[in-house]
Parts: sequence; structure tokens; C-alpha cells
Amino acid sequence: MTSNIKWRTIVALILVYIAVFMNWEWMWGVLFFYWVIPDIFSGVTYFVEPIYKKETSNLYWVIILSWILMAFYSLSTLFIDYNHFYG
Repeated sequence: MTSNIKWRTIVALILVYIAVFMNWEWMWGVLFFYWVIPDIFSGVTYFVEPIYKKETSNLYWVIILSWILMAFYSLSTLFIDYNHFYG
């Protein structure tokens, strides 16, 4: 009998709750990278609807690059205190 429990999804969801509660902005960077890497290999990303590289290449790459930039920005909060600059 196989288990239908999606442990990775459950753990990720718990980590998202902890990240929101603890205000860990860097965790979003980890998640963005976790989401974007398989999208690059598969040629499809999801933003409101599936976006296929073969069908809408420009939009696909804009979304992929956006995920990557957001990941770097989120991870940078580990090293840069943006509150120092903005208030």
C-alpha cells in the first residue's frame, strides 16, 4: 500500500507559516529558487496559468528572471538591513 501523504509539501507549508510568523524574508528566496530551477528544466512555469517556453518564450523568460531576481533580493536580507536605508 502506497502512502498518499505529501511530506515535502507539508514540510514546505509549515516552513512558510514559520517564515511568515518569524518575518524571515530570506525564506522566500529559498522558495523562489526551489520553484524556478525545475521550471527552467521543464520549459514551463506557472503564474496564474501555465506559461510554456515554446509558446510564449519572451513572457516565460520575463517570469523566470523575475523569480530569480526576487530570490536574490529575498536572500540578500540575510546580509543587508534594508530598514537602515528606508527607515
